[in-house]
Amino acid sequence: MQQHRPVGTDYLRFMRGPLPALRLARWFWVPLLILGGIQYAAAATGLAMLQDFFQKTHTITAQFSQEVANHDGQIVKRTSGKLWISRPGKFRWDYSGNNGQTIVSNGKKVWLYEPALEQATVQPLGKALGSTPAALIAGNDDLSQRFKITDQGQKDGLHWLLLHPKTGQDQGFTDLRMGFDAQGALRQMRMEDAFQQQTVLRFTHIKFNHPISAQEFQFTPPAGVDVLSQ
Repeated sequence: MQQHRPVGTDYLRFMRGPLPALRLARWFWVPLLILGGIQYAAAATGLAMLQDFFQKTHTITAQFSQEVANHDGQIVKRTSGKLWISRPGKFRWDYSGNNGQTIVSNGKKVWLYEPALEQATVQPLGKALGSTPAALIAGNDDLSQRFKITDQGQKDGLHWLLLHPKTGQDQGFTDLRMGFDAQGALRQMRMEDAFQQQTVLRFTHIKFNHPISAQEFQFTPPAGVDVLSQ
């Protein structure tokens, strides 16, 4: 039997904070981010690549790997999975493994389903995510309004941009770095939080602007799952 009860402090921290301790921000960021751009003649600057990504990428599917390191640089979490994005506001992140989770947005609500706990949580999209990387991935916002964007040039075969929230810590991270390849595809995302923990997302098998079934962005809690809502 489903139960509906108010979401407590732990869930709010989960939805806003960095990954394993404050889980959702890194389950996009988890997870939620930003992904690879359109294949096109290499742009002159990372800023041009970023603009092209938001203007030309409407749907994305990809596989991802994720690492979380503590302030000493030690890896404390590794995971992987697959994602689907349809702008504006729709996304799905499926994490593999015994403790895998599914995060789904239909553009209005965000569901986090944890099969091992037989639990699902739901919040309005804007309230749950704010300006986190997950919202950035699926959004069409003018990032320059909320971030100071710095082109950091080439390193390790990628062209890097630094996005620093103008308000300090933007709901889960203090700095966000995006690495584009020579074709303008965003291959990495690196996020650092106020505790100097870093989350690294790497994207492979990326497909752009392919049709995605609307069913990917729908979620119905299975029978017997405990539902937390706000």
